[in-house]
This record gives sequence, C-alpha cells and structure tokens, in this order.
Amino acid sequence: MGIGYSRNGYPKEALFLYYEMVCRFGQLGNFAFSMALKACSDLDDLRTGRAVHAQVVKATEDPDQVVNNALVRLYSEDGCLEEAIRVFDEMPQRNVVSWNSLIGGLVKKDGVFEAMEAFRIMQGKGMGFSWVTLTTILPVCARVTALVSGKEIHAVMVKSTAKPDAPVLNSLMDMYAKCGAMDYCRRAFDGMQSKDLSSWNTLITGYAINGLMTEAMESFQEMICSGFSPDGITFIALLSGCSHAGLTDEGCRLFERMKIEYAVSPTAEHYACSVDVLGRAGRIEEALEIVKNMPFKPTGSIWGSLLNSCRIHGLVPLGEAVAKQLFELEPDNVGNYVMLSNIYASAGMWESVRTVRELIEKMGMKKEAGCSWLHVKSKIHTFVAGGSNEFRNSAEYNKVWKRLIEEAGYVPDTGVVLHDVSEETRAMWVCGHSERIATMFALINTGSGMPIRITKNLRVCLDCHSWVKIVSKVTGRVIVLRDTNRFHHFKDGMCSCKDYW
Repeated sequence: MGIGYSRNGYPKEALFLYYEMVCRFGQLGNFAFSMALKACSDLDDLRTGRAVHAQVVKATEDPDQVVNNALVRLYSEDGCLEEAIRVFDEMPQRNVVSWNSLIGGLVKKDGVFEAMEAFRIMQGKGMGFSWVTLTTILPVCARVTALVSGKEIHAVMVKSTAKPDAPVLNSLMDMYAKCGAMDYCRRAFDGMQSKDLSSWNTLITGYAINGLMTEAMESFQEMICSGFSPDGITFIALLSGCSHAGLTDEGCRLFERMKIEYAVSPTAEHYACSVDVLGRAGRIEEALEIVKNMPFKPTGSIWGSLLNSCRIHGLVPLGEAVAKQLFELEPDNVGNYVMLSNIYASAGMWESVRTVRELIEKMGMKKEAGCSWLHVKSKIHTFVAGGSNEFRNSAEYNKVWKRLIEEAGYVPDTGVVLHDVSEETRAMWVCGHSERIATMFALINTGSGMPIRITKNLRVCLDCHSWVKIVSKVTGRVIVLRDTNRFHHFKDGMCSCKDYW
C-alpha cells in the first residue's frame, strides 16, 4: 500500500502509513525505509528524513542499495552535500542511480566542475549511464562550455542500442547551442524523429543567443508551418535576440504579433525584452511609454533593462530615477548599485561614484569578480580578473603578448576602467581582465588553428572586445566568447555582434 501511495503522488499518505507501521511493529526493514525516504524527498522534509536515517542506522538489517540510494537522493536534493557524499562513500556497492543522485546534488550546489569530475570517474569505472545521467550532465557541459566533453557524451549516445527520448536530445541541442556550435545543434535537431515544442524553442533560442537572427526567424516560420504554436519562451528568445542584434522594428512587430496573432499574454519578462529592444536603440521615450502603460507594476527586470539603456546612452538623471525604483524593489542586488556607479563614472562624476561605492560597502555587499573559464586537455581552467600572476609573468606569456602588441599595434583603451586612478593603473587593470588571460592561456596551450571557446560570468568590456578581434585577425584563430548576455564569434578581426551588444 505504501508503494502505491508513493508511486501515485501521495507521499504524505505514504509517510503517515510509515508512522503507523513504526507504532505497530517497532523495528522495520529496508522495504519500509526506502518507501519513507522517497516520501521525505518528495515532500522536501529533511527533518523527518534524518529521523528515518537514524532508524536505518539502528536497524539490525544492513541497508541495501535502494535505501542507500534513497539517502543520497534525500541529502543531495536538500543541499546537504557533505552528508550525501558520506553516505555515497560508505556504500558497499553503487549503481547508476547512486551516481545520478550524487551528480544531481553536486549540480544543485553549483559544484559544476565537481559534477564533471564525478561523471568522468563514473564512466572510468564502467558504470554506464541512464538518460537521467545525460539530462543532468549535458547542461553542466553547456554551462562551462565543455564542447569536447559534450561531443564525447553524444558519441556514447550514438553507440547506445537504446533510442534517446526527446528530453535527452533537447539537452544535447541545448549543450551545442550554449557552446556556440549551432551547426551541431541543427544537425541534432534534424536527426530527431519526434520533435516537441521544447525542441523548436531550443533551436530558436540557440540561434538567437548566437546572434543568428535570420536563422532564428526562419526556424520560427518553419515551426509555425510544422503545426506548432509558439509560447512565451519562443517570444522571449526572439525578442531578446532582436534586442542584441539591433533589430528594433522587427522586435516591436514581434511584440504586437505575440499578443494579436498568437494570443500569448506578455509577462514581465516579455515587457523587459521590449523595453530593452527600444532602450538599446536609444528610443527611450517609447520605452518609458511601455513601462507607463503596462497592465501591472514594473518588475526589477523591467527597471533593470531601462537602467542598462541609461548606461549605454549616458542618461544620468533618468538613470538616478530608475535606480531609485530598483533600490526599493531589490535592495540587496549589488548589480544595480554597480550599474549606477558606472553611469556616474562614464560621466566623470567621481564624487557620486564614491558615494555609491561607500553605500555598497556599508550594506556589506560585494561586486562579483570577473571570471572566465575554458576547457583545455580534459580540464576546466578558471581565471579571475587581476589574478594568475605567475602565468602572466611567464616567459611564454610575455613572448606571445609582445608579438600581438607588435603585429597589431594595440594600445589599451583605458576609458573602460571606471575608476578614478592613474592611466598606468588603468592600463594594468584592463590588461588583467579574465577573458584576456583565458585567451592568452588558450593561445599558448592549444594547437595552432584550433578554435578557442571561453565563457565569462560578466559582460565583456569594450576594450577586451576590441582586443579579441585583433587577436583573431593576427593569429587566424576563431574565438567564441560567451558573456552574460550573448555569444561573440570572432573571426578575421570581425565579431558576429557587429559591435552592437
């Protein structure tokens, strides 16, 4: 009866039955423990789960693999990673479910690099995989731009006698898209026997974030002709793509078509995209009209889009008014304070910059450090702005750097450093940005002609963008840089964003 409750979505009833069994029989076995632990996981009830674990420890019967797997899952899903690892390490035997639970827990706690390592160990032990394994690890490959690892997983899928289902193939497409490999993404899509709306949305989103808006719009029309109706996710992808590609009029038309032609009610995120489309293009009055006339109060994302437009176009008074709204809605979001500080810095208002930075310090907030990473020789290498001093002072680094400077005649644009410091310090800081260090590492440690793929946690700065264009021209390398907003594909001194981002 307990298993019946558990399998049919009644975890609370399954747990009540367990209580009744404890009261009636006292000592229980693995069958009852596994049922109770599953119910605790489904209810997110860690406290009761710990109590069941205590009963497992006290039991005369050793826990079997099902009970141990249930414990790993319970602790992993509740973020108690240390306890999950302890149970995992003490297991006499492990199966695919055990590894899936551990990897899922690592991913949930943002341990993406550890999750990748756990998957490698799992495969090294000949454990195999399930589709759950792949839908967990493929998004990790996407997140850290580990294209080589993603391709290896794809190869394993191809060799498998079992046919992957749509969610697995959608995860594969998403991985390729987020690694900037849209040709592979399209091939995976075309090879699918059965596509769902998520498949189409993944394809369209992939094209949009990679700056291929012609292909995104063509895929949108193809989707409509195939009998699929677009949803809110479809239009977020298209509107965001139009914003970053400078397709202002097309973005405005899509926003209207969404409501009238496809009966999709705009959410706050759609309005934020629409405001961003207009704001980036300098059509601030129209953006303000949208904010004024929307059917609900503007959210943080909407005000955030408007504040970013103020940063782009140097609108200090409006930026101050927008920032005030954001500080009320999101008092703990340091990004809003940093953006206002940058608006002041761009206008040379250093006293106002100091005031905002003192406020950030007083509130105990910290600006997120610039961080970039790339996948080289089966390892994820991470670089932080201003760090990696030993590498940056090495003979190899200086040799390559000197060659780039001499061949390109590069001079740092210190205007991007929004601090009131000397020109020498500005030049030193801008040359120490994380994406620049990552690019240099790739040039030294990968074969000539190999594409370079880098991910950054923040928006790439203007000077680093110019510098990477120069590097791509001098070295003949294709460099794919993914920042917090979009992809930049550099080739022969040009960028796919056409310097509009």
